[in-house]
Amino acid sequence: MTLIEHIRGESARLAALCTACGACVEACPMTRYAAGVEAAGPGVVAAGMRDVLRDGPGTPEALAWIGACTRSGVCTPACPEGLDAAFMLRLAQWRAKGALGEPPRIRVKEDTQYSPKVKAFARLTLTEEEQAKWL
Repeated sequence: MTLIEHIRGESARLAALCTACGACVEACPMTRYAAGVEAAGPGVVAAGMRDVLRDGPGTPEALAWIGACTRSGVCTPACPEGLDAAFMLRLAQWRAKGALGEPPRIRVKEDTQYSPKVKAFARLTLTEEEQAKWL
């Protein structure tokens, strides 16, 4: 089995187990940096991410959320199904960025929210004193 076959297989397996409840989206600290995610609702965004894992086009909101992911891992413990939501998002990123030979659906160079996302991620790991000094 090739790596691409493995990624496609894991994508399909996890998409089949995901109920698209949106708990991962609700827990994510990056949702406010992804266009349209908050307005769309967590379940809609999660369903769009699941669609990407199933070889579908996804929704603009789901693609924005997938692109905003900084791999904080906060989404994984939020999943009521016990799925590794962070891994699902990583697979979705590979797929949406065209890493498997598919046409890219996320334009990497157009990330205007890169700096705010880095700061948001840093807030998850730095103490208040470190934040005051570095952010």
